[in-house]
Amino acid sequence: MDMRAEVWSPLQNTAVWLGAWLWGHESTDALIEAVTELQGPVRGSQDEPLVEVLSRLRTEATGLLVPGSREPVLRLILSGPGQAPALPAGSESAQAASLSPAGAIVVRTTERDRHIVVVPHTEVYDGWEMSRWEMLVETLPLPAPAWLSPGEADALLARATDEAATLIEATGYHSDALPNPRLTVGTLSDFYDAPGLPASIPGRAAKLFARADRVAAIIETVTDRIGDHSLDPQLLCLWHYIRQARMAGVSYALSDFAGTVRRRA
Repeated sequence: MDMRAEVWSPLQNTAVWLGAWLWGHESTDALIEAVTELQGPVRGSQDEPLVEVLSRLRTEATGLLVPGSREPVLRLILSGPGQAPALPAGSESAQAASLSPAGAIVVRTTERDRHIVVVPHTEVYDGWEMSRWEMLVETLPLPAPAWLSPGEADALLARATDEAATLIEATGYHSDALPNPRLTVGTLSDFYDAPGLPASIPGRAAKLFARADRVAAIIETVTDRIGDHSLDPQLLCLWHYIRQARMAGVSYALSDFAGTVRRRA
C-alpha cells in the first residue's frame, strides 16, 4: 500500500488554485504553472490541452460566480479504506473516483442537478508521467457533504491525533529513531509544503492544511521511513480525519473566495 497516496493530496492544492482562479484571485498563467507542478502535464478526456479543460470548467461555472454565494462552486472528494467517495453510489463518477488515488473535484454548474466531476489519472507517455483529467457529467443527486467548519475539522483531527498518541504511549512503544510519537519529524515538511498554495488562500484554511500535513508527515515517518508497522492500528485510523480536514479546508477556501471577486485574468 502506498502510504503517501493515502495521507497527501496534491489535488487539495489543485482544487484551491482552481477555485481562486474561477473567482478571479489568480491569473490563468499562475494556475497553469501551479497545476503543472502539482499534477505534471495535464490533458483532458479527449486529449485536449489543459487550457481548454479550464475554459470548459469556467463556462460551466460562470453563472454561479456571484459574490457572497454560500455553497462552494467546487469541492474536493477524497476517499480511501473505509471511506467511499461522496458521489452517487454505483455511478460512473463514483467508480472512477474510487479507482483514482488522487480523488476527484466536483464542479457545480448552472443546472442544479448537473455536476462536472474531474478525476485525474496518472499515465506514462513516452517515458514521461502525465495526468489525464477524466471529465464526467453527473446528473444523479450527490450525497450531502459533512460541511465541517475549519474549526470543527481541526478539532476532530487534533482529538484523533491525541487519542492515537495516547494509545501508542500506552503500548510502551519506543524507537531510537522516533523516541516520542508526539513529535513531528521535520524532514518531510518541505515536501508537504511544496509547491504551495495561492497567496489568496484564507488563513484558517491554510492552518487546517498545515495540521493535516503535520499528521501525515508523522504517519509516513513511522510507517515508511522507519519501516515500523506495529503502530498501524493506531495510526491508520487518522486517515479519515486527514481527508476530512483537507475537504473541509477546500470548502472553506472556496466560500471565502466568493466574498470578494477580483478581475479575472
